[in-house]
Amino acid sequence: MKLSHQLLHQIHRHLESGYPNEACGVMLGKNGVITEIVSVDNQRTALPALGGESARNRYLIPPLAYRDIELDADKRGLLVMGFYHSHPDVPARPSKFDLDNATWPGLSYIIVSVCKGKAVETNSWLLREDRSGFDQETVEISE
Repeated sequence: MKLSHQLLHQIHRHLESGYPNEACGVMLGKNGVITEIVSVDNQRTALPALGGESARNRYLIPPLAYRDIELDADKRGLLVMGFYHSHPDVPARPSKFDLDNATWPGLSYIIVSVCKGKAVETNSWLLREDRSGFDQETVEISE
């Protein structure tokens, strides 16, 4: 996967602005190149019955918002290339929850560790075809 330094900077700024909560968005492009991002408001609300899940440790892109993003991308000849989200104050690697809720094999899942409001680590992951786990993906950053 390839993306520009400018787009990575935009991802970092968006995720930092969401701190201390998780923030999220969708990456668009084609031919393995991310050409734009769509920031999405994290719609996760507190779910005490589910062990205290909240926007602090989970994110939710509403299905209708995702549909609108995908339809707009399609009209412009772009594809959804993947998703990005932050992990506040924890490493930039997929959690069990991330694996259990990832739905699209072959798409990129960028995770950024945001510690004390600052992006400190960025990794990208590909969901395996059998959905058994993620494999780390090389990201080529262009100017």
